[in-house]
Amino acid sequence: MKRVAILTFDLNWVFLGGAKSGGASVVSKNLILELAKNPDIELTIICKGFPKVKIDNANIINFTEYKNLSDLYKKMEEKVKTENYDIVLTTNLECLKFNPIIQSQTFIHRCNNEIFPINFIKKFFGTNKIKKQNNQFKDLPKENIYFAVSKSVKDDYVKNYKLNPENVHVCHLGCEQVYANMPDITKQDFITFGCVANNSVNKGGHLFILGLFVLKVLGCKNFKAKIISKSLKESKLLSTFFKVIGLSKNLEFLEPTDNILEYYKSLDCLVLPSKNEAFGLVALETMSCGKPCIISSTTGVAEIINHNENGLIFNRNSFFDFVKQLKIMYKIYHSKKYDDLAQNAFLTSQLYTWKNFVNSILKCF
Repeated sequence: MKRVAILTFDLNWVFLGGAKSGGASVVSKNLILELAKNPDIELTIICKGFPKVKIDNANIINFTEYKNLSDLYKKMEEKVKTENYDIVLTTNLECLKFNPIIQSQTFIHRCNNEIFPINFIKKFFGTNKIKKQNNQFKDLPKENIYFAVSKSVKDDYVKNYKLNPENVHVCHLGCEQVYANMPDITKQDFITFGCVANNSVNKGGHLFILGLFVLKVLGCKNFKAKIISKSLKESKLLSTFFKVIGLSKNLEFLEPTDNILEYYKSLDCLVLPSKNEAFGLVALETMSCGKPCIISSTTGVAEIINHNENGLIFNRNSFFDFVKQLKIMYKIYHSKKYDDLAQNAFLTSQLYTWKNFVNSILKCF
């Protein structure tokens, strides 16, 4: 039996944070649950504060007294050294000494993804942030193992922080298996697109809406769009603007919800137009509901999509290509081609379970 420790800061946020906790918490939660279910693992969770959750088959060590985060890291590190665990994992980049699962792109990568002069401006005002990230990766043990949630994230950290590529393992994320078999495909007179754009700029909410506007101008008017974005939903100015350009009847804005699976099921196609996305779990979760997706080329989840087979990929640097893929999905909706895309999307999702994700990590030790 292997003794495994997971360092996570706030167990309450991971398990009780709901829709506000984000994708990183979803990964931490499922990592913990899968390890706890493994009969060959003795699991210990090291965290801060007073956890309100109880995890079956897991020990919890919590720190309640510390001066600051640096002091907390030091206490966690000392505890790990005294316990002599076989495997130590962390989902927090602040604890890089303990085989981190990397779920975000570097700041310098995000800057380089921008066009001039925005990239220059971001680098100039983000100098301290770049230095801080550089310092995080200095003098790390050469034998350290890193787990990247996509190949694009691996390439990013290998390039920008000179990590040994042999020590960085790609472990694509998993998702909850909603259906054992492909659900029935039901169609309406109109296609329903979806987009989760809480951070509208980086998540591409503005690009999505602009693309829908052009789609309508091109004569493809029979669609609805459900957009999860609290900021867009609450903006009266944008609401007026959408009326002026004739899109208000096509758009429905929703707040983040804990019942996200019901949202996926209500769609015919999810669009992931993100500029920067380490993976893009919302796409995989939608595919598990038997729905195809249109994916930005700059997302990690694009690595598991075969264009025109189990989804569509568009060039994030080409607005023309984005509109083209929206139009293709619109045109094929009532054809067998759409059914094939949906079926293949579902079959792909079945390969990416949380159990497989955890096993891909464990086999590296």
